[in-house]
Amino acid sequence: MKQAALHRLACVALLLAVAYALALWQPVRAWYSDVDKLAHGLVFLGVYSALAWALRLKPWALAALALGLGAAVEVHQYFLPGFSASLKDWLADAVGIALAGGAHLVWQRWRAPADTATAGVLLPLAQFQQAVAALPLVSVDWVLTNPAGELLVGQRLNAPARGTWFTPGGRIRKGEPLAAALRRVAAEELGLADERAGALAQRGEPMGAWDHFYPDAAFSPTVPTHYVNLPYAAHLSDAEVNALGLPVGEQHGHWQWLPLAQAADTVHEHVKPYVAWLQARAPGAAPVSPYLVHSA
Repeated sequence: MKQAALHRLACVALLLAVAYALALWQPVRAWYSDVDKLAHGLVFLGVYSALAWALRLKPWALAALALGLGAAVEVHQYFLPGFSASLKDWLADAVGIALAGGAHLVWQRWRAPADTATAGVLLPLAQFQQAVAALPLVSVDWVLTNPAGELLVGQRLNAPARGTWFTPGGRIRKGEPLAAALRRVAAEELGLADERAGALAQRGEPMGAWDHFYPDAAFSPTVPTHYVNLPYAAHLSDAEVNALGLPVGEQHGHWQWLPLAQAADTVHEHVKPYVAWLQARAPGAAPVSPYLVHSA
């Protein structure tokens, strides 16, 4: 987890600890005792919001974590003198979490670009399955290095290439210009704010076109997938590294920065040519044309 995310998580943990301690203090308890269930709902609406700010997870994962914290509070109070565990209190927590989660989903939908000429169209699942079975897909990858020259890779949670270390990327959507796809993928996969995602999309260096063949698909272990991948390279400053909000839980389980020598032995076979491309760009190496089509 990157440093900025750790700082956010530490701030939220401290805030929640202080809030819980105050809630157990008798003068504060007396103040909200008449509206105890309402207080529970409002507090856990805030808990969900704080976790969303700190962790940048999907709404369902945030809701599950917040519900777990609510349950932990009730279990803890069961063992405190003068307190008791309450299912009704936990249900009040759940109502607050549900309200916050619903607002979060509405905000995500509102924030997503609606113009199909800019954002692209997502195919229904049945049509997407037919497309994968019949046609190659076009995707973009971000091949990012930090000031130490290390490569950013995430451990994939989904097929194809499940469980492997891969560069972040995604499909180009129907009707979506390449520049818009680069910006969207930078926002979704790297957790960048819109302005930073746009700036990265403008300065990314094209690495060419690469064939990626897989024996499986996201929806089937037997349907092969063919990607034509258009990777873009960028060297990030310390400030840009700290601005990353690398999401965990939907596409990737873990993230890490790997030295190129280690990456050559660790990453997926389709990423190894990217490592070689970066190594070939090291000072003193011969220039490589970015307009070649490669098979990997």
